[in-house]
Amino acid sequence: MAGSTFAYAILSAFKNPGEEVKIPNQRIINFELNQQQKSYLLQRGYTLIKYEYYNGCLECANTKTSLESLTNNADNQIFLQEIVSDQSSTQTVTITSFKGEKTLKNPSNLDIQTNICNLITNKPLWCVTSQI
Repeated sequence: MAGSTFAYAILSAFKNPGEEVKIPNQRIINFELNQQQKSYLLQRGYTLIKYEYYNGCLECANTKTSLESLTNNADNQIFLQEIVSDQSSTQTVTITSFKGEKTLKNPSNLDIQTNICNLITNKPLWCVTSQI
């Protein structure tokens, strides 16, 4: 019991009690969440997806539309971060939840959906029906 009290005291010392974490109202955003926001959301069971793509990417519109549809139909469990990158000529999807993290390079929509279903906390209907 003393060990858990000690651990709580240590963890509490690192948190500023007056500091509030600002979480976006929208589930689809065009910026990257900061580390504090990511930690807050992951602790509450959300799945975070970061989609990095480049200007001029023709197939990216299809991937982006698919990710937005999956996000909108996931019972408010996903935050999608859409990031345009000028430093790369590949699409990268990083899926993070308390179950783990997976980064996909130039993935198919099926690869994305499968990995989301593996990492999301509560499987939405589209995860269940895709396995039938």
